[in-house]
Amino acid sequence: MSHDHHLRPRRPVRPSHRQRQAIYLVTALLLGSGLVWLLAHYALPLPEDAARHPAEPWAMRLHGAATLLGMAVFGGVWGNHVLGAWERGRHRLSGGTMVGLWLGLALSGYGLYYLADEGWRELADWAHIALGLVLPLGLAVHVLRVTAPRRMRKPA
Repeated sequence: MSHDHHLRPRRPVRPSHRQRQAIYLVTALLLGSGLVWLLAHYALPLPEDAARHPAEPWAMRLHGAATLLGMAVFGGVWGNHVLGAWERGRHRLSGGTMVGLWLGLALSGYGLYYLADEGWRELADWAHIALGLVLPLGLAVHVLRVTAPRRMRKPA
C-alpha cells in the first residue's frame, strides 16, 4: 500500500499579503458603493424633477466594477486559501460562512439584474442588502478567529 499522497506538497493556506490587501480593498469598495446607493435611494432628497438621485447611477457603476474585481479576487483566493484550508479541515465554519456570503451576494446580485417578477426581485434586493451588510462583519470574525492563535503566540 502506497502513501504517496503524503508526499504531495501542501498548499499554502494563508493568503499572500497582496491577496489580503485585495480582499480588504474590494470589501471596502463594495460596502462603500452599496452604502452610497442605499443612502441615495432611500434617504437623500431627490432633486427637483428627478426620478432618482444623481448619486445612484454612479454608485451602481462603481459597485458593478468592484463586483467584477471582487469575483476575480474570490477566484484567486479559492484555489489556495479556500480549498487548502478545507482539505485540512481548518476554520470550516467561518470560512464556509464567508464562501456562502460571497455566493449569496453573487446570486442575489444576478437576480437583481435579471429577475423580472417584482416579488422575487424585492426578495433578491433585501437579501443582497442584508448579505452585503453582514459580509464585512463575517470577514472580520473570520480573520480574528484564524489569527487568534498567532496573536497568542507572539511575545508581549
